Amino acid sequence: MTKPGGATIAVVDAYNDPYAATDLAAYRSTMNAATDPRTNLTGTKIPPLCSSTTSPGCVTFKKVNQSGGTSYPKGNTGWGEEISLDLDMISAICPNCNITLVEASSSSFSNLNAAVAYAKSLHPAAVTNSYGGSEFSSETSYNANYSYSPSSSGGATAVTAATGDSGYGVEFPAAAPNLTAVGGTSLTYTGTGATLAWNPQTVWSGAGAGCSAYETMPSWQDTSAFDVSSVCASRQVGDVSAVADPNTGVAVYDTYSEPGWMVFGGTSASTQIIGAMYGLAAGAGVEQPSPAGLYQGTGVVAVTSGSDGSCGTYLCQAGTGRLSSGYAGPVGVGVPDGIGAFSAATAGSLSFSPSSETATAGQPTGSLKVNLSAPAPSGGVTVNLATSSSGGSFSTSSTGGFNHTLSLTVAGGATATGTFYYEDTVAGTSTVTASAPGWTTGNLSVTVDPGPLASITVSPSSATVAEGATQTFTATGADSYGNPVVVDPSWTTTVSGGAVSPSSGSSTTFTAGSTSGAGAVTATQNGVSGSASVTVSSLAAMTVTVTNGLTVRKGPNYRTPVTVTAADATTLAPLSGANVALDVFSGSCSTGTLVSSGSGTTGSNGQVTFTFTTKSQGTYCAVATATYSGYSTGTSQDSFTN
Repeated sequence: MTKPGGATIAVVDAYNDPYAATDLAAYRSTMNAATDPRTNLTGTKIPPLCSSTTSPGCVTFKKVNQSGGTSYPKGNTGWGEEISLDLDMISAICPNCNITLVEASSSSFSNLNAAVAYAKSLHPAAVTNSYGGSEFSSETSYNANYSYSPSSSGGATAVTAATGDSGYGVEFPAAAPNLTAVGGTSLTYTGTGATLAWNPQTVWSGAGAGCSAYETMPSWQDTSAFDVSSVCASRQVGDVSAVADPNTGVAVYDTYSEPGWMVFGGTSASTQIIGAMYGLAAGAGVEQPSPAGLYQGTGVVAVTSGSDGSCGTYLCQAGTGRLSSGYAGPVGVGVPDGIGAFSAATAGSLSFSPSSETATAGQPTGSLKVNLSAPAPSGGVTVNLATSSSGGSFSTSSTGGFNHTLSLTVAGGATATGTFYYEDTVAGTSTVTASAPGWTTGNLSVTVDPGPLASITVSPSSATVAEGATQTFTATGADSYGNPVVVDPSWTTTVSGGAVSPSSGSSTTFTAGSTSGAGAVTATQNGVSGSASVTVSSLAAMTVTVTNGLTVRKGPNYRTPVTVTAADATTLAPLSGANVALDVFSGSCSTGTLVSSGSGTTGSNGQVTFTFTTKSQGTYCAVATATYSGYSTGTSQDSFTN
């Protein structure tokens, strides 16, 4: 998930990682549109980091101490690993999000709490906390900072916290009732590329969960769909989940006393993933920072199997016999399905008129509009148009000025955009998308047919054919944009003595004549032609000799070996694999009677030996005919008396 973006995520960690910026830049550069070697999936584009202020095509990264200054705390390699994991996961899920790293002076809750307070003062989309410890009786005194901020406070800010990596049990700050406690799942797959299939996620056994000893139950959990009072009457941990299993962990880049690329997991990873999801929602202008949004029954997929302990209830187990809502402590309400669960109620929906469209490549569609299901607010609505096709573009005029994206303003009170047009040079089906902050996206399916036939390609583009041999040629058509066009051309040839058959269709077979020469085979349809060059090569000469051996009598039969040799007439090199036919006549070769025939293939020495058997003595003539690819037919004869 990569769009929209542009929001800021504040990441709270302890101690200093002096290589945080350079390691993050290296991760983003390497992972930019990278292809996973195992799944063969290509990732999204990740913009580079800006040096200072945000510029087009990059995002900012800032590092401050717990008071917002640049006098950083002392370094710590263990927390350096945590920092690298946190920053890399934010970049992976919301690559367009700006990132502010707030480093607490130490890992004490008082310093971490101070860092959270400063982070929230920046009004980011989310403050992420991938740390935790055992609950303590005074933890509620920190709850004010470990709570989401509504938009009315100056900017909606969600707060996320990891539930822990030690299995069943509750940690703070995840227990704080007004933040989003993030558990973990295991995610596996089968196949690669087009056959890739994700298996249903299961509970990761290391995810923390349970019933808080000190925190009260928030209102969104105070319902029979999410709690059983006899099981837990206080804050239940967690709220939502994402992949966390280190056995199928995530790639992280860290050179602070580390070798570089490593694999990590745990709810530290899932906490950043969920924080980034809030960033995506904020970038779309629809963020709902309260955990309450997760409990509306939409935008999440329940996890139905697995456990993180043996408590015997839904607080540690998922699956059949648990809560009808699908809630389970280690995974909360489930895993996200888009940003819907992190979004406020929409102002309405967008749709296209007409609802579907057909176009010809390179030619604009008829007029289109985007409709709003409710009147635009007084400030108006900006509708952004995009297309899934690399060749698609938009314009408010049918005659020109087409661009790959287009923004249209809907005035307050209006229910539709002005007229626009779509043009695409890639044949097939493309999806045109209309989006606006706070509105449900609308989609238009456009079927793009190829344009008129503009070129014909004949393959192979050239061929050398021996005298009397054949070669098949195939024609393919395309429009002026390279889209395939079905063709049924007529075929001709300019090669002297050559012929093509059939004379029309998508392919033909050229047969060379008995003389060498050159020319072309051409396919033509509606005045559009394509050709292949053809050279007819002369056949090499072959010498054939017939040698008769000593006749041997065995009983009433006379047996005479007849050896035929085939060789190149110029080099005298033996021809292995030549096909030889041998006829034996009684008497002379010209007037004798055929008494025996046989065939064989020459060996590596260019020879094949036949045995002529007869009961009659007399004079005989052996006639041999040899054929070999690329050579003219060779003949020879020899007379013998048995």
